[in-house]
Amino acid sequence: MRSQGRLRQPWARLCNHFVVVPPIKRAVAVRKAPLKRAHQPQRVVKVSPRLAFRIIISSAFPTTMLKAVILAAGIGKRLLPLTSRVPKCLLPIEGRPLIDLWLDSLIECGVGEALVNSHLHRDKMTAHFDSVNRRGGIRIQESYEPVLLGSAGTIAANPEFTDDAERVIVIYADNFSDVSLASMLRFHEDHGGPMTMMLFRAENPEQCGVVTLDSEGRVTSFVEKAARPPSTLANAGVMILEPSMYRKIAAMKGFDLSFDILPRLVGEIRGWVWSGYHRDIGTLESYEQAAIDAESLFASRGRFSDGTRPCVFLDRDGTLLEFVDNLIDRSQVRLAPDCGTAIRRLRENGFACVVVTNQGAVGRGVLSEAVLVEEIHREVLRQLADARAMVDGMYYCTFAPSNGNRLDIEHEDRKPGPGMLKRAAAELHLRLDASWMIGDMASDVLAGANANCVGSILLFNKKKPPTPLEMEHIGRFPMVSSLTEAADWVIEHSSDLSYGVERASDAGAYFLKSERSQIA
Repeated sequence: MRSQGRLRQPWARLCNHFVVVPPIKRAVAVRKAPLKRAHQPQRVVKVSPRLAFRIIISSAFPTTMLKAVILAAGIGKRLLPLTSRVPKCLLPIEGRPLIDLWLDSLIECGVGEALVNSHLHRDKMTAHFDSVNRRGGIRIQESYEPVLLGSAGTIAANPEFTDDAERVIVIYADNFSDVSLASMLRFHEDHGGPMTMMLFRAENPEQCGVVTLDSEGRVTSFVEKAARPPSTLANAGVMILEPSMYRKIAAMKGFDLSFDILPRLVGEIRGWVWSGYHRDIGTLESYEQAAIDAESLFASRGRFSDGTRPCVFLDRDGTLLEFVDNLIDRSQVRLAPDCGTAIRRLRENGFACVVVTNQGAVGRGVLSEAVLVEEIHREVLRQLADARAMVDGMYYCTFAPSNGNRLDIEHEDRKPGPGMLKRAAAELHLRLDASWMIGDMASDVLAGANANCVGSILLFNKKKPPTPLEMEHIGRFPMVSSLTEAADWVIEHSSDLSYGVERASDAGAYFLKSERSQIA
C-alpha cells in the first residue's frame, strides 16, 4: 500500500495545479486552478487530447537524461608554450580539439548535456562551446571560474546540475583515451552501486591516485601519489555517478576530488579496469606521443588515419521523426518507432549520425527560428537522449523555395543541394565519400549524391510517395520501409572502410515488392 501512495503523489500535486476539462469536440481545456485567491483570473489553454495526456504524464513522471561534467579549466603549465594562447582542452589531436573527442564518446553513449568548467582563455572556450551548441547535438553548459575551484569545487558549485539527470559521467579533459564509455556504463548499471571509477595499469603509479580492490571490484583503499603505492591500478579520471552520489560529493564542499573526496568514499566505489589506450597529455612529451599514437588509435575505433569518420546523414520529418505535415510545434514531435534502435546500431558500427533538414517554414514566416531551435529541436534532442540515441548535430536550412519541385537546387544548403552535408563534414571532421544519406524524399537522396556520399537510401513514405517524375531521377537508389532496415543496408554495404565500398547508386535499385506496385 505504501508504494501505491508514492505513485499517487505526483498526480496529487498536478491536480492541485491544473483542472482538466472534458473534451469539447477535439479540444481539451487545461485550466490553471487558482492557487491563492479565488478572484484571480484563470488561464485557459486549449490543446489536443493527446497533448493534454502528455502534459499530465510529463508532469507526474519527469524525464531524465544522461549528463556529463567535463573538468577542463586547468591552466596547463607543463604544456607551455602551447597553452600560452590555447586552453589545453582545445589542443588538437589529428586536427580536432581534444575535448571534441570526449564529446564524440559522450554522444555515442547517449549523453545529452555536458557542463564544462573554464578559466584561462575563456574567450576561446566560450566561442568553441557556442559553435558546438549551434550544431544542435550535445548541449554544452559553461561554468566559468574566475578563481579555480578545483575538481571537487566545480561539482560543489553546480549541485543543481543533477536535478534531471539519470546519471552523471565525470571526465578529466586532459586525457586521451579510446575508452568505451558505453561498456563502462553497462558495468555501472549492472553492479547497481552509486559510483564507478575507471582504472588503468599505470607505469608510474607513484605519480597517480592508486586503488586496491576486493574480490567484487569494490575500492578498498585510495591513496594519491604515494611514495610506495599499494598497486598499479590508477584512477583514470573517468567516473560515473548516481545523482545521489553527485549530490553527496557536492555537499562535501571539497577542493580536489583525489585528495579531499575519493579517500572518504572508499567502500562505495566500484573499479572498472580499462586495458585499452589511455594517456594523460599533461606534459609536452606526453602530448607529442599522443599525437603519434592517434593514427593507429583512430583506426582501432573505426576512424580513418586522419581522424575523420564515416557518417549517416538523416532527414528529420518522416525519417528520424514520424511524418507530420508542417511540424510547427514541439507537441508534434514523436520519434519514429525504430529510431533509437537504428541510431544505436549505426553507432556501434562506427558511424556518426547527423540530421539535415529543410525548414522553409521559417523562411516563409510560418515558424520562427527561435521556436525551431529552442523548442522543436530541443524536444527532438530530449527524446533522443531519453532513447540513448543522440546525434552529432542537427543542421537546418531556412530558405523558402519558390516552387515545390524537390529536384531543383534553389539554394546550396537546401536539399537536394549538398551544402548542409558539406558544412557538417567540415565542422565534425566527417568523410563524405564514406558516408550515407537516408531520407523519405527525392531531395534527400539527391542531396547525398550531390555531396558525393558513397550512397543514399530512400525510406518509403506512404503519405508522400515519390512522383513518377521523381522516380525517373531516384529509381537507382535503394528503397526500404524502415529506418532499421536502412541502417542494416548501410552496415552490410560498408564492411570495408579502407575504402572500396560499393556505391549504392551503382549497385542497382533495391525495392520491396509490396511497395513497387504502390509507386508504379
